[in-house]
Amino acid sequence: MSAIIPAQRFVPAVVAGADCPTWCTNDHATDLTSPEDLWHGSDYADLTAPVMGRGEDIVLFARLGMDPASKNPLRRQPFVVVADSSDAADMTPDAADAFADNLVAFAAQIRELARTAREVSRG
Repeated sequence: MSAIIPAQRFVPAVVAGADCPTWCTNDHATDLTSPEDLWHGSDYADLTAPVMGRGEDIVLFARLGMDPASKNPLRRQPFVVVADSSDAADMTPDAADAFADNLVAFAAQIRELARTAREVSRG
């Protein structure tokens, strides 16, 4: 019986003269075509929603990003990307905190909608 050996992730410690952040999960050995194309990305955090009769669907996903060669200085530092299937919003850490506060308020509104729907259904 052979042991299962987990796949290793290869991320060079230094790419194009810049340290790769510890949170970066990109395999730069295979995705880098030029130093200007280098970008860092973390694993994704997914927000799923149950869809009646279908199970769970991803509604939003988020990850860390950093684009060291970007013309936009804000993208040269770690930032948070929140996206759905059609669009993405890049946010500074402070903006991401404000967005998270909005998500908490949104969750409270969803609970209120669910409470109302439950009451109406009961008659």
